[in-house]
Amino acid sequence: MTASEPSSSQTADEPATSAEARQRLEQHYRDIERTYDDTRARIEDINERAVDFVRDNPGLCIVGAVATGFIIGRLASRRWLV
Repeated sequence: MTASEPSSSQTADEPATSAEARQRLEQHYRDIERTYDDTRARIEDINERAVDFVRDNPGLCIVGAVATGFIIGRLASRRWLV
């Protein structure tokens, strides 16, 4: 058996060399970095759209905030265990 052949105790998912392990780790890192960048871009887009909506509809947002506060206040004022 040569050094490049996997031993019988080595599974198909295990890397044969440290270079392969390093390569897999680097690939996983790049995948995670890409996912992070995509998620960050999506969140920035959602935030931008929300800000634009509030700027275009300030009255509606104020009414919605007051209504939400009223409902939360009514729910909080009730005695839950009485």
